[in-house]
Amino acid sequence: MSVSQLIQKINEVAANPPAQDSLDPADRIALLEALDSLRGAIESPVEATARIAFGAYEQVGLRLGIDMGIFDCLATVLPAGEMEVTELAEKIDANTLLVSRVMRLLSAMGLFKEVSENKFANGPLAPVFADGSPFPDVVLHLTTGAEVLVKLPEYLKNTKYKNPMNAKNGPFQFAKGTDLHYLIGSKPSLLKQKRLQLRWQSSGDPWFDFYPVEERFAQSSSTDTPLMVDIGGSLGNDLAAFHARFPSLRGSLVLEELPEVLDSITDLDASIVQVKHDFFLPQPKIALGAKAYFLSTILHDWPDKEGKIILAHVRSAMNEESVLLINENALPDTNVPLYPAKLDFLMMSFFSGIDRTVKQFRTLLEESGFELVEAHQPKVVRSGTGYIFEAILKR
Repeated sequence: MSVSQLIQKINEVAANPPAQDSLDPADRIALLEALDSLRGAIESPVEATARIAFGAYEQVGLRLGIDMGIFDCLATVLPAGEMEVTELAEKIDANTLLVSRVMRLLSAMGLFKEVSENKFANGPLAPVFADGSPFPDVVLHLTTGAEVLVKLPEYLKNTKYKNPMNAKNGPFQFAKGTDLHYLIGSKPSLLKQKRLQLRWQSSGDPWFDFYPVEERFAQSSSTDTPLMVDIGGSLGNDLAAFHARFPSLRGSLVLEELPEVLDSITDLDASIVQVKHDFFLPQPKIALGAKAYFLSTILHDWPDKEGKIILAHVRSAMNEESVLLINENALPDTNVPLYPAKLDFLMMSFFSGIDRTVKQFRTLLEESGFELVEAHQPKVVRSGTGYIFEAILKR
């Protein structure tokens, strides 16, 4: 096939793409990876440098589109309406020239279509960033760290390029002069953004779709001890979904969270026991001897030192029948894709944390007094699905 024929074929598919829900998930992911490989194969050094170096401007453009109300305003003319820049600027109370420049960038990113000079229509993704969608809050949360990333090279240079391991004096504190955990706890808007970001990141298959719950929990017949304790389980969404899927399993479900988080819960199944708790403290009496202890996207927020403290308190609460379930992303040992590599840098810059490899999880567990039984993974690996690391007390 000639280059011109290839271009024509790609343009034909782009003009009439198959519906996303009609694609096999594995095929869709493979197609995206193939497109990335093609770009890497034909891109010149100058083009690659420009794409990487100017990538931050797309983040800024997206943030401006949300902050200025551009996405909200254009959403009012869906699905096929158009709007002049002058009208848009008037509606959002912004300078016309500035709006024109922002729209130029957002259109080049594919979020809007410039149908004629200074007249724009929504692209397929534009409604995703309008009010009512969780994605604006996700963007607002992630762009909180933009200045941290800018200062990350300076921070690492000052530390003589040591891996960030101090949760109280890391890149975020260096750039912002405060701790992100404290900042999130003190600002309800940031807490909301963080929760939505976590929900978005964990939007893959539910962990109990690829972990053999009924097989592993069949022996749990006691109602005197908890079936599962979700440690740092946020608003209890994981436990609620688990209970809906397995309503007949015996034993209580315990949600442990900080007081300010539990106090904000307005709608949670009454069968779920809410316990105010800090996972850096020993497990409360009500949580002792549970069949399963569940840690979802907790350990990657912390360096090994703090991770071992969290795990030590879990270990002290377990008995010989208990299992520890850790739901986290895990990096492959080689050829890490770009998106997971970026998430690892996010954890580094925000928390001095780390997205660990399977080997690193095994080491962390063994050094904390556990034995890794199995690392469960879905057949189709999607962004946000993660692993379930199943561990027991070291024998």
